[in-house]
Amino acid sequence: MNKLKYTFIVGGLMAIGLNSCNVLKTDIVNDPNFPSVGSVQTNATKAQLDALAIGQVATARDGLATYLQVVGTLGKEIFNFNSTESRWMTELNGLRPIDNSAFYNGATTAFGLPIRHANILIASLNATTSVSDQQKNGYRGLANTFKGLAMLYQLNVQYTNGIRLNIEDPFKPSKAVSYTESLAGIAKVLDEGATQLDASGAAFAFALPSGYAGFTTPANFKKFNRAIALRVALYQKDFTKAASLLGQTFYDAAGDLNAGPKHSFNATPPDVQNPLLNTSTVRIVAVQKLIEDAESGDKRVATKVKEQAAPLSYTSGVTYSSKYLTSVYTGANDPVSIIRNEELVLIAAEIAAQQGNAAEATRLINIIRKAAGLADYRGTATKDALINTVLKERLYSLFYEGHRWVDMRRYEKLGEIYLPVSGMKVLERLERPLAEVNWDNANP
Repeated sequence: MNKLKYTFIVGGLMAIGLNSCNVLKTDIVNDPNFPSVGSVQTNATKAQLDALAIGQVATARDGLATYLQVVGTLGKEIFNFNSTESRWMTELNGLRPIDNSAFYNGATTAFGLPIRHANILIASLNATTSVSDQQKNGYRGLANTFKGLAMLYQLNVQYTNGIRLNIEDPFKPSKAVSYTESLAGIAKVLDEGATQLDASGAAFAFALPSGYAGFTTPANFKKFNRAIALRVALYQKDFTKAASLLGQTFYDAAGDLNAGPKHSFNATPPDVQNPLLNTSTVRIVAVQKLIEDAESGDKRVATKVKEQAAPLSYTSGVTYSSKYLTSVYTGANDPVSIIRNEELVLIAAEIAAQQGNAAEATRLINIIRKAAGLADYRGTATKDALINTVLKERLYSLFYEGHRWVDMRRYEKLGEIYLPVSGMKVLERLERPLAEVNWDNANP
């Protein structure tokens, strides 16, 4: 993460994808090559807490590539032309039955690690005197923000399956709850983090990498926390709550649309390079019709995809071609945005439309369109028309950022998603991972 070296102190059990069918306490062994969780759960030093904090930031990136490529595929936004794995194009597109033990379940299970990491950090803070109570709240606010974000990613792919809200004791996790209860639980975690950030003083006791420039104090980091809480409120369809949260974020209708916290990467060890780069075996293409349907002159297209001299083709299990290779990420050190001001402006437009303020919704839509080099919106000012326009702008503004499938699902529009190949389907969710099923069967 931009020259920062990491020490990862994590538990042997990675929370929600429990990594085995039946885990017993007698199976636990200490790895002599790495510190145990126990080493930080009794009077951890500040250096250990700092290592946990920077490890929290690093593990927040786990699962990022799988998640974005899975939800992009499910929403028929992008396809993964993977030369070694046809299930990207078949199973995720409904051409073969979905497999709850396949690699793509990492879109759920990989986010178990940042949740487990947050719980370890919080437990360590509760059993140390090496930092002040005010400083402890800074670490806790960081942990709960990333914990809430990871839980939201899990819920996005699990949807009506729900998620487990309590895994503080990984051997006694709570049962998964409904989608509505899951959203409420995530909101609670984020709210707790916001309260802790309020009690953290003027500065963190630890450093954050360059991707968090502008968010390196508790007060500014809270704006990031509130932006994720705003996403949750949007999914809850609580637009009154969303309106109240908007002003607590880094939303700026006149500001840089790319502003926001970013995951940092560095190809020089001990860090890792950006995992979303196209390679010789993994080529992420845009669904061609989406690009062809973009309005003429839309500047967003040129920043998201690169037209190829000859179409790229895929023929393993299904045949499909696209002229457009994604170009969102081209360098090994390219950062990946977590949430951007452009998304916040579009959320503000959606809130305005939902609350009957057509003039404000139109004004905000036009900010996005002007930045994209397009003329002002001239359509009707009805609520439905404005919402459809917001969804379309979100498609192009937030392309390959993990939103299209979720957006269409929350408005019950999955049936409107274009299917580029006969027989393809839009799945509503992934199945509960096999390890989760086995755990519940063994622990009724």
